[in-house]
Amino acid sequence: MAPPSPHFQYEGGELTIDGYSVRAIAEEYGTPLYIYSAASIRKAYEAIDRALSFTPHLIAYAVKANGNLAILKLLAELGSGADIVSGGELARALRAGFSPDKIVYSGVGKTARELREAIETGIRAIHVESAFELDLIESIADSIGTKARIAFRVNPNVDPQTHPYISTGLHSSKFGIPIDEVESLLPRTLKSSSLDLVGLTMHIGSQLGSPAPLAEASELLGRFALKCMERGAQFESLDIGGGWPLAYGNESDPYPPPSEFGRAIRRGLEASGILKHDLLILTEPGRSLVGDAGLLITEVLGLKASATKQFVIADASMTELIRPALYDAYHAVMPVCEPRDRETIIADLVGPVCESGDFLARNRAMPRPKPGELLAIRGAGAYAREMASTYNARVLAPEVLIDGDKARLVRKRPTYDSLFENEVF
Repeated sequence: MAPPSPHFQYEGGELTIDGYSVRAIAEEYGTPLYIYSAASIRKAYEAIDRALSFTPHLIAYAVKANGNLAILKLLAELGSGADIVSGGELARALRAGFSPDKIVYSGVGKTARELREAIETGIRAIHVESAFELDLIESIADSIGTKARIAFRVNPNVDPQTHPYISTGLHSSKFGIPIDEVESLLPRTLKSSSLDLVGLTMHIGSQLGSPAPLAEASELLGRFALKCMERGAQFESLDIGGGWPLAYGNESDPYPPPSEFGRAIRRGLEASGILKHDLLILTEPGRSLVGDAGLLITEVLGLKASATKQFVIADASMTELIRPALYDAYHAVMPVCEPRDRETIIADLVGPVCESGDFLARNRAMPRPKPGELLAIRGAGAYAREMASTYNARVLAPEVLIDGDKARLVRKRPTYDSLFENEVF
């Protein structure tokens, strides 16, 4: 079942996005096609902004969720910062207009070149994920003759109770540094002439079903920050990471709203005693800002049946939305033309890619579609186009942004020539 949204409504029997006909947009730009609602993104940003109004804060949008320049520019204009995980994302964030002092750099495998670029750009903080990375950052900063702004990413060993692929706060995860190891690294870091330790950060996981783990981790991070400050650290900020959830429509229990997560974060930080120090509190939402803003539009090519299963074959595939194949993730499917008096079938929605795992929905009840009909797949604003590929030599899908009275193409469909323009033979 599709989660309710004021941005996607049937009007006159046709699906619209903020008043625009989805069918008309698809006819103009073809399918597969991504369509985004700017109004939905603004609304989601404002909800998290209100949830953190109890303290000075910065929302650092996780660029990996959707790095389209038009979406990044929209968020930068709202006052957002950027959480990046690569040199390419740094380039995107800067091109879109993010101020360097609002950019933080996460990730366990930053290269020397990427670190040098980040240090020379003067971003807010590089999140240190290991002792060897600390050594590398110090060496690069020393060679440049400057101080690198850093924050230790603490692994708090808190179970986020989420999908194992997006759980990042346990000791079994590759992310972050255990607290006792951070303690051992603290003296040399504070003495270094090439390192400026400006804070601590954590990220326990995505899609948190309850705010309780975030409250627990926030308290732990706050208490550890006080301990570091007692030993001479002069912190500017604490980064509590992401985890703000997005409803995809198959949840047995509804997710708590952002306001409840905000209250949980406040409880944890107040219990630690850190709030009296007026540090800037950062958070790194991604899918919760952009996920529900996006639709993936696909055309039904035909139907077929085996002895045991029915298939709806469409022109979109795992190359446009890999989450179902990768995580067995659920995405709601809506007919673009409102169905009336149609037989309901149980079918798999599959694409043209030559993989048995190429599916967008499995064993899904749906009105029997007709060849040529359009379907809209919800929740495609995050980790859809960003994780897309050209597997089977398929060209990437274009993107359209609806903003007020404008429906604007914000990324063109590539040509076949683009598939091999960088190859030499």
